[in-house]
Amino acid sequence: MTGIILMAIGVSFCIVIFGIPILRHALISKGVYDTPNARSSHSLPTPRGGGIVVMTSIIIGIATLWWGDVVLPKGLIIALAISCGLAFISWMDDLWSISALVRLICQAMAIGGILYLDPALAIDTLPFLPEWSAFLIIAAAWVWCVNLYNFMDGIDGMTSVETVSICAGLSLLALTGILSDDILPPLAVVGVAALAFLYWNWSPAKIFLGDVGSIPLGFLLGWFILKAINDGAWLAALIIPGCYLADTTITLARRAIRGAPVWQAHREHFYQKPITYGIAHQRIMLRIILTNLVLIMTAVWLVSINAWLGIAVAVITICALLWNLSQLRS
Repeated sequence: MTGIILMAIGVSFCIVIFGIPILRHALISKGVYDTPNARSSHSLPTPRGGGIVVMTSIIIGIATLWWGDVVLPKGLIIALAISCGLAFISWMDDLWSISALVRLICQAMAIGGILYLDPALAIDTLPFLPEWSAFLIIAAAWVWCVNLYNFMDGIDGMTSVETVSICAGLSLLALTGILSDDILPPLAVVGVAALAFLYWNWSPAKIFLGDVGSIPLGFLLGWFILKAINDGAWLAALIIPGCYLADTTITLARRAIRGAPVWQAHREHFYQKPITYGIAHQRIMLRIILTNLVLIMTAVWLVSINAWLGIAVAVITICALLWNLSQLRS
């Protein structure tokens, strides 16, 4: 069984490492670029669509696990199938810019569909609420997770690092017995795919993930986080992606308060502000990596010792990062 898991991880890694250059050449030949504009954090046209290979590697990696009779979490195959549908819609958006409303409707339908097929995802997460209200709250939170993953995919290495961090954090929760260990193999496949993509996406990025990658990854990671919450690790599961949650929520709340359209592209995220002062992407990413390491350690070890202390450390760590990014000038 261990051999099958290692094979699945290796296949996922190799598909991304060797597949990205092939895809990149095809994207360049077809002129599929992310062209810099006033709201961009980049200065050079860069091919986008790397998520095609990343999602392919995840599908094949998890299919390898299934083929090898590795026990997978209940509902994973459904979640993976729906993520493929979201990847297709998102690729259409990468090519032809589908309206925000259409994208939102597609995401809501996808999430509503999986909650209908697996209502325990909502009911077990909020067992103290009526089923209909638990359904609506979880659906809204999941749609938010999908979109914040897209909003935060704005500088080199960002989404790859966050995906690896979330997968690593949830894996450690499983290894310490807090989560069911059947979540480990698929998390390893997703995390390794993101790690391989980081090689090509680290600054200066050779290729961008595109919505075809960020949207389905946000959906899948939202599913993994819900499974962790279902296992009782709700606080740890929310602390691990705390950096993403805080930056996006605070930024868009500010825009909403002053009446700016929250769905419109902008450069107001905390992680984007230093770019306007010429700060290198790597310097921002190293700060985020350090923050994520602290959040992972807090979620895995400190929360089990003292939940309130874990919350305090997580909040202080996230606030320190956001303040540092807002003050970073040179």
